[in-house]
Parts: sequence; structure tokens; C-alpha cells
Amino acid sequence: MAKLDFSAINKSAANSFNEQRNLIKKIGRGETVLCATCQRPLKLSVSVTSEVGVSCEKGCTGISLELED
Repeated sequence: MAKLDFSAINKSAANSFNEQRNLIKKIGRGETVLCATCQRPLKLSVSVTSEVGVSCEKGCTGISLELED
């Protein structure tokens, strides 16, 4: 049986995760970060009643966050 090489996929996933994490950190510090698609500011929404995440006004970018108690 041939051995599957997932290193490229794993590296891509890790890079994506790190980019999103750094973007969330910047927004959390109060820095203005623009959406790559529409160039509008991204907003961090943290509410008990609604979805928690980062998104732009038009909805081009959407990053959902999972919070633990």
C-alpha cells in the first residue's frame, strides 16, 4: 500500500490557522484590519446571544470562534 503524504495539506492548514489567529489578535487589540475582498473594516462580535466571530459588513469574510467556559 502506498504511503500518503499529507505534509503539504498540513502546512497549508497550519498557515491558514496562524493567519486567522494573528488577524483576531490584531482586532482584539483594537487595530483596524480590512477585509481582503471588500476593503471594509472587520468587526469582532462577542455576544452571549449571537454567534461569536469576526466578519465584515458585507459578509465576504467570516471567522466563527468557539469559546469555552
